[in-house]
Parts: sequence; structure tokens; C-alpha cells
Amino acid sequence: MKIAIIIPHPIPFAIGGAENLWWGLQGHIEQNTPHTCDIVAVVSPEDTLDGLVSSYKAFSELDLSAYDCVISGKYPAWMVKHPNHVCYMLHRLRGLYDTYNGASADTITSARARMLVAWMRDMAGDHGAHDQVLPEFFERYKALRQSDVAESVFAFPGPFAREILHFLDGIGLSQARIQHHAAISRTVADRRGYFPLGADVSVLHPPPHRADYRCGAQDYLFTSSRLDAPKRVDLLIEAMRFVDADLPLLIAGSGPDEKRLKNLAQHDPRIRFLGFVPDDQMPGLYADALAVPFVPRDEDYGLITVEAMRSGKPVVTVRDSGGPTEFVRNGETGFITASTAEALGERLAYLAAHRDEAQRMGETARAGVEGVTWASVFEGLMQRPTRAAAVLRQRRPKLTLANTFPVYPPMGGGQSRIFHLYKHLADSYDIDIVSLDDQPEPPREIAPGVVEIRIAKSAAHLRAEQLLSQTVGNQPVGDIAAALASRLTPDFMAALAASCATSVAGIASHPYLVEPLKQALNTKPLWFEAHNVEADLKRAMLADHPAGQRLLDAVQAAEGKAWRLASHVFACTARDLTRLGEIYGPTRAHLHEVPNGVALDDVPFTAPATRRDLQARTGLAGQTTALFIGSWHQPNIEALEEIIAVAETLPSVRFVILGSVCLPFGDRATPSNVHLLGQVDNATRNDLLAAAHVALNPMRSGSGTNLKMLDYFASGIPVLSTAFGARGLRFESGEHFGLIGENGLHGGLSEFVNTAPGELDRMVTAARKQVEALYSWETIARNFLADLSGTTLPKSA
Repeated sequence: MKIAIIIPHPIPFAIGGAENLWWGLQGHIEQNTPHTCDIVAVVSPEDTLDGLVSSYKAFSELDLSAYDCVISGKYPAWMVKHPNHVCYMLHRLRGLYDTYNGASADTITSARARMLVAWMRDMAGDHGAHDQVLPEFFERYKALRQSDVAESVFAFPGPFAREILHFLDGIGLSQARIQHHAAISRTVADRRGYFPLGADVSVLHPPPHRADYRCGAQDYLFTSSRLDAPKRVDLLIEAMRFVDADLPLLIAGSGPDEKRLKNLAQHDPRIRFLGFVPDDQMPGLYADALAVPFVPRDEDYGLITVEAMRSGKPVVTVRDSGGPTEFVRNGETGFITASTAEALGERLAYLAAHRDEAQRMGETARAGVEGVTWASVFEGLMQRPTRAAAVLRQRRPKLTLANTFPVYPPMGGGQSRIFHLYKHLADSYDIDIVSLDDQPEPPREIAPGVVEIRIAKSAAHLRAEQLLSQTVGNQPVGDIAAALASRLTPDFMAALAASCATSVAGIASHPYLVEPLKQALNTKPLWFEAHNVEADLKRAMLADHPAGQRLLDAVQAAEGKAWRLASHVFACTARDLTRLGEIYGPTRAHLHEVPNGVALDDVPFTAPATRRDLQARTGLAGQTTALFIGSWHQPNIEALEEIIAVAETLPSVRFVILGSVCLPFGDRATPSNVHLLGQVDNATRNDLLAAAHVALNPMRSGSGTNLKMLDYFASGIPVLSTAFGARGLRFESGEHFGLIGENGLHGGLSEFVNTAPGELDRMVTAARKQVEALYSWETIARNFLADLSGTTLPKSA
């Protein structure tokens, strides 16, 4: 049999993991099988949309009739047409799939471009007409390119480019054109949207391209990586703070993040950057390593893991690293830790102190990857799954969550809770989030296994919401309006019904959409996530308005129905569950406390010494900077009122306010030392958390718990809070934070300024440890899933 491996040559051409994989597979076929194998490469520019489209066209027109079988594995090579086509996928163009964070197709300004998008969506499912559809697409694209459409429409990456790539990949990878789908890892195989629905996907781990790995001494820690953000070398550098041993860390590789990483490591002489290392020197570096830490984020495969294990070395990775976790067996061939510097450092320190254990793990690791060979890969590629013989991927149960506001990107507390909790619940369930929004947005995978379906409110719905808001002083009442007017948005009702049709249960996130959700579920189970006790929260907001009682009645009707009808109710605190029972009486539901948490990967910890250094270098050392973060929420508004009042009496303190809580104060005169920054991105927030002197939480009302407290504690900033602000959280004043007591915020800040630095350092360190132990979203979701497993849950729709 004559086989062709079809590959793209990017510009500029560089040899990397993909090229080594294809050469390794070709070498095995030529040397160890009766078949012949050619590599067929096409130059494929991929830095512009025009370049990509021309590359897809070139591959689609490639004549491969001289070959009996073709193997592709990367865009745009899988556009080739052949009756015996095997796809061995490395990955899709991740920047337009699972890592895409750009605008939606609805932001495309050109009417002509929108027409092409509509045409592509109409044609996408017509698998029998690909031979006609593809030429027509390329002609339509060419005509559009020659028109007067603005160049910005063709931005790459961008929403128009994303629509085009999804359309073309949908054709190239369809089951009508591919005879066998395979992937280099389970991580790639399980990525939502990577393979056609219902395709049988084989997981075939490729081996390293060398065979001379060996085990030697245990002189250092070693890792090899491109130095850019997704590889998280900075996490490894931070982890070395928790390794007391005189053990060097050698880092091979180069990349755009090199300067920053070297600055981060400059105070630790144990850390050495080797730069580019020739391939023939790599086995020696692996050989004399104690262990190989490798902590990328959602890596496709991570050949470094297999190379290290072939060298008889344990690998230390983290839970969200993707491919590496498919080989590391925690405590047997290495360690899988939480994605924190301290957890990672503790495991590295353990291996430094237990070298016999490290050697034993390495030997077990080497035995564990013996079956990773080109022979097993080639055999797997040539074996066609049949419906009788194939092990079909188990369809996971799906949950539908109904929500009154969009979730992604998570900016406020409610968005953050939903995004991070369900992101981790997606370890066991597929999740649809059907949310209301002011603008239309196409369905989007916002995390692996989590799809947000945003439905724009109808004009009638928006008018009803506006009228309700006017009756209570123009306060935001979108959630209450949803309870009263969701039927005015038929598209939302239809989307909810469509999602629930294939779900095992539906979740009312807040109580407001319980009625349409129950209708969509029919007899399927309803769950209720009580973020707060809404009756108490809205009573404080609506009490001063004559029309407020009508809206409060609607809140209580929805919340009472959710409490009584749900089979599971989960809330941030046990206190809220008790309060709901006091208001609404008995419920048949299983009750669960699911506390608020923090995404530790998103909130970097700044050590006290680093904070003081930042303050000195940025000019903040001379004036105390106090930070407050909050959404447009009545308890936060009340807290900001107190801050503004106190600011007038403390001109030596700079008060920086973040979040939508600033919006009601936009037209109001405030003291010159109060800075209302509004909503900012995560990077800006983290910079302020790293450099400010103290974070404030002067809360005196509300329900649930305050997510901002967990962000504060995770970041390492000293915290001043009322006892009420810490409600429901296992943190103690004096041990983890400073208390705003009888003397109010003014007294608390005055005491803070005079607190010894060593005492503040002790508190922030203790608070971070408590967050890591109890309040990471990963831990919270895992505990909730374990709690659910003790009840009777439906297994399929």
C-alpha cells in the first residue's frame, strides 16, 4: 500500500513537534511495514485570513489519486479529498476554537460579509454536496475580497475568520470525507467541537522521535518548554520559593516571555535558563534530573512527559495541564497537584527529600510508557472502528442552566461563581447555560464542556423591563423583569426547551426563571441554585418605593416555587438554606451547601516582600492605597457610601474603587482621594491587588457570601472587613483579616496604618493557605459532585 502523510509548511518554516511526529510515523512505515510512505507538504501561510483560505483551497484541490491511503492531522491539510482518508488530529487552530476570546459574528459590520456567514451556516449541514459547496465558497470569498468591504472585517483572528474556519473544518472533517478519526491524546479527543458529533475517535499516543533516553543521576530539576504564557513557567519559578533544598532548576527553551521570566527568577540563583538546547543534548539533561516538572495549561499532548518517563524520571504536573495528566499517576509515576505555586513546590520539595521514592516513581513511569510506540499508533490508524467492534465514547449526561444575565467573560461575582463552578462540574456533566442578554450572541463554548447560549431580549421584553425600572427609581431590575416578562422573548423559551430536551435536569440559577424552566423540563428534575436569599436582598432595595411591593411579591413567588419544586437546592451558606426554610416552609429537596470560591489560577499571589517592592518601584509607598471591588448591588452601594464619607476625613488614604458599583456614582461629586475606575479587565485588577496596601469590605447587609473576600485573600493583600462581610466564610478576624469594629471604617483604617508589617505578613500568609485548602473552585465542585453522588441522579435524558 502506498501511503501519503499530508502536512502544511507554515511560513516561516520551523521544525517542531508536528514535524518530528510525521517523520517518526513515516520512518516506522518505511522501515517496519511492507508499505511505502511519502510526506506531501504544501506551503501554507497562516498569519492572515487570506493566507489560510488560499491554503485550504490548495489542499482541497490536491490530486492524491496515486496513493492508496492518506493521513492528515492538522489544518488545513485535512481538506484533501481521498476515499481512504484518515485524520490523526494534533489540534485545530486553537485561537479560533477553544481559546478564542474575541467578538461574536453579530459584531461583523459588513452586510455582504454577514450574507456569506448566513450562506455558510445554511450549507454547513449539506454533507452530500461538498464538491459543489467548496468551489462556490471560494468564489464567494474571492468576490467579497474584491469588493469595497472594510479591511477590518478580515482581521485575523476575528469573528469573520472564525466563521470561515469552522465552516471549512466542518466540511474537511465530516464523516462523509474521513474514514477514521483519531487523536494524539484524550485531551484533544474530548475537546468539544473538535470532532463530528457521533464520530468514533481513537486515542493513539505518539512516542518521542528519539530512542536514546537513559537514566543517570539526580542532580537537578529539569524542564523544557517554549517560554510563553500558556506553558506557565512562571508558576514553576514561583513554586521554587517553597523548595528549601539546594536543588537547581534548569529550564531549556526560548520564547517571547523569556525576559519577564528571567526577571521573575533573578532573586533565586538556583534557577538557570539554558536557552535553545540542541536536540542531541536533551537525553543527557533528562538523564541526570531528579524529576521533570511540566505545568502547561490544557496542553494538547506534552511529549516532554513521555520523554521524561522514558528517561526513568517522575513528572510533576497540575490538574488542568491536559495531556500530561494522561500519563502521570499521582503518587506512582509522579504527582498531579493543584495549580498553585505552593502545592507544586511542596511536591518538588518532597522528591528532593525522598530521592529513593523519586527513583522508584521514575522506574514505574518508564514501564508505564513502554507501550507508547509507532507500531501501536500505525496499527490503530489502520484499524477502522466498526459499530460492532468500536468502543463508542460514552455520552455524558447534560444539565441545562437558566440564567437572567450573560456569564462570559466573568466580571462580577455572580458571573464568576457560575463560570467557575460549572466549569469544574463539567468534569462529570456537559453544561448548557441558556442566558438572557440585551444583544444577540451565537452559542459559544466558554470552557471545555460548557456552552453558553445567549438569547437577546425582545423589544417588548426590554420595554417591560424599562417600565418596571422606572417604577423603582431606575434601579436595575432585569432579573425580576425576567420572572414577569420572559414569555415576551419567544426565542429564549424555544432555546430553553431545545436544550432541556436532551438534558437530565435543569438548574434555576437564582429563582427568577423557574417558571419557564419548569415548563421546558416537563417532568424532568428541577434544581435550584440560591446565590442569595432574594426576598431579603430585594426587600432592602425596594422598600422605599410605592411600587416595590408588587415586584417583591414576584420575587417571593418565584423563590418560593423554586424552593418547593426543586429536587436539589444548593446555596452559598447553610445560613441561607435555613433562612429559605424559615420564609417558605418545608421543601422536598436535598439541601447542599456549595460555598463561593476563587479561581486560584486567575488571582496571582503576591508575597509581602514583593508587594513592598512593587509599592516602592511604582511610587505607591508614600500614601496608603485602599482598594474596594463591587458590582452594582445595593449592599455594595451602601458600602461605597461609607467609604466616600470616610474618605473626607482621611485625606492621606487613596481609595480606589473597581466594578460596576461605580456606575450609580458617575455624576456625583466625590472627594479627590476617591478614584472610581469602574469595570476593569483581570490584568488591571490583579495589578491593583498586587500593589495596593489594603483591601476593604465594609459590608453591613446582603445575603450569601462576598466573593471579593476570597479574591482578596488569594492575592495576598491585607484585608479590612466587618464581621458581616466575612459571614459564611471560615476566616477569623485577627488571624486572617483586620476587623472593622465599633469604631467603623475610619477606626479600622487608622489601626491598620499602625499595624506592624510582620503581623500583616502573618495574616496574609494564613489567609492564602486557608483559601487554597477550602475555597478553590476545583475543590468546591469536587465536593459538590461527591455530595450529589449520594443521591439518586438521572443518568440520561
